[in-house]
Amino acid sequence: MKDNNIGMLLSIIHRNLSAFMDCSIPAEGIGHGQKRLLIEIALNPGRTQEELSELLLKDKTTIARAIKGLEEHGYVRKERNSKDKREFLLYPTEKGLTVLPFALKARSKALMELTKGFTDEEYCLLENFLCRVAENAVNLRKSSAPHL
Repeated sequence: MKDNNIGMLLSIIHRNLSAFMDCSIPAEGIGHGQKRLLIEIALNPGRTQEELSELLLKDKTTIARAIKGLEEHGYVRKERNSKDKREFLLYPTEKGLTVLPFALKARSKALMELTKGFTDEEYCLLENFLCRVAENAVNLRKSSAPHL
């Protein structure tokens, strides 16, 4: 095995990709995590906070705080679930939907730039390896924190 620090490399990728996405998505008053959450809500309207927590691997309190900020800035709205009155379904507002085209364009550009020079075979290998690393990371987190 090479002496590269995989964690450091993943951190470099994450930080730079996050910075690029933040600059590319015009959403005033909200941070990177809230932008990521807004994109998920805009792409999949009607999800619950719990579903988003599971999808993004964030604790419920973090998701609740982020949603509160998105509501306060007029990007999302809550609607009580008619099937389960304890739950709220989340929907993008008109203002929230204006962010989506920028986010999709930025995602596409980022993917193109991150995989520039890769053959189709290399791209498939990279995707498979990253899926395995991500799955292992989730399992590592779960094994070290039984309350999650």
